[in-house]
Amino acid sequence: MNTIRRALFAAFAAASLPTAEPAAQQVAPTPPPPPLAGEPRAADAFIQVIPTEGRAPVRVAAAQVVRVGRAEGYTVLDTAAYVQQRTVEPVEAVARRLAAAGQRLIALTDLRDTRTYLAADRVVLVREPYEQHAAGARAAIVMVGLRFNTDVAVRESVEQVMAALERAAARGDPLETPAAR
Repeated sequence: MNTIRRALFAAFAAASLPTAEPAAQQVAPTPPPPPLAGEPRAADAFIQVIPTEGRAPVRVAAAQVVRVGRAEGYTVLDTAAYVQQRTVEPVEAVARRLAAAGQRLIALTDLRDTRTYLAADRVVLVREPYEQHAAGARAAIVMVGLRFNTDVAVRESVEQVMAALERAAARGDPLETPAAR
């Protein structure tokens, strides 16, 4: 029995010793570079929002937010998981925190003349509105992750929406506000 224990101990000890391979062959994985000072990283960031039920704050992954707008008197966050999170916080406050976390948002005007913020990276296509949209819609934006619809109707024209998306992409700005006319 002692012989078996000694043999196992010797094998374990030999396996845990460093090998004599040349340094060129022992390549350690390179860690990702650290973010630059003050650089927001939406992929890693979570923001807290206060739910409408008065419960403890919930955390939402900034990179997964598709739209921030108003519905039934509350601020609503649509997410890429097709889940909505309602909050009592103002739309602009949530949008500012998302932008600070690195989410690229564009501000548009919904059909109730209130601001809605869309994640530029979740836009699939921008087109003229169809008859199903309410009067006053000048563009419809199809997005990934909307829970109840596939598109958002806005007062801005297709050209204004595309210009806002292009400016946000070119400058890398996290928050873009086009002029609605």
